[in-house]
Amino acid sequence: MARLILVWNVVVPIPAVILLGRGQWGLAILLLGSAHWPWLWATLRPGCCWWGPVRSRTSSQNEVWLTIDDGPDPVDTPQILDLLDAQGAKVTFFLIGKKAAAHPELVREIVRRGHEVGNHTMNHWAGSFWIRGPIAVRQEILNATAVLSPLMEGQRLRWFRAPAGLRNHWVHPVLAETGLKLVAWSSRGYDGVSADADAVVNRVVGTLSAGAIVLLHEGRISSTGDRLILNVLPRVLREIEARGWRCSIPQ
Repeated sequence: MARLILVWNVVVPIPAVILLGRGQWGLAILLLGSAHWPWLWATLRPGCCWWGPVRSRTSSQNEVWLTIDDGPDPVDTPQILDLLDAQGAKVTFFLIGKKAAAHPELVREIVRRGHEVGNHTMNHWAGSFWIRGPIAVRQEILNATAVLSPLMEGQRLRWFRAPAGLRNHWVHPVLAETGLKLVAWSSRGYDGVSADADAVVNRVVGTLSAGAIVLLHEGRISSTGDRLILNVLPRVLREIEARGWRCSIPQ
């Protein structure tokens, strides 16, 4: 599918230019749109598999895969780890390389407590990663891996999540080379843009199901001035437990 989209993007402008030369603007615009919308859909839709495999759910009937993005955070991460210990929950932290380099002790502590670390790029260019070229995409993934791997106490780096879930056709070749697998989500609270803890919890709870991949973020401040995830996480964990499910990491 990826090859077909790319070929279509290259071929379609030729007849479109011919149509423009004949003054047939409407047909030319429609033709160009047919070339670009598949590229945009595959790039801007986090769960779309057109560029390559994306994991959006697990196959478990009694577990939830809880994932926490954008750390490590010196305030949130230690308290998150304590909350997870109290509930016996295991999660995956998708860490930003430059933050991991600044707080290596937190990466080691995440692994020591039995959780997993995933690659969330080096700099987390949420607004522009998806339009970066092959060299920049490659560097963002490989540089984060170079920071994280020595801190993981022998744990193998398995997962990658793009900033905001947006990625282009340059990403999967790098993942294939490094053995990383792309992870999206099926349940989220939009805590990356919303500071209302109640609204975040309600959105997550409303989309929870067995086998869900839940997305949360650390490092955010709520509308009441406290740490957003420290308000949200205990309530999400209680809901998961109330439904008879566990938080665990896929094997």
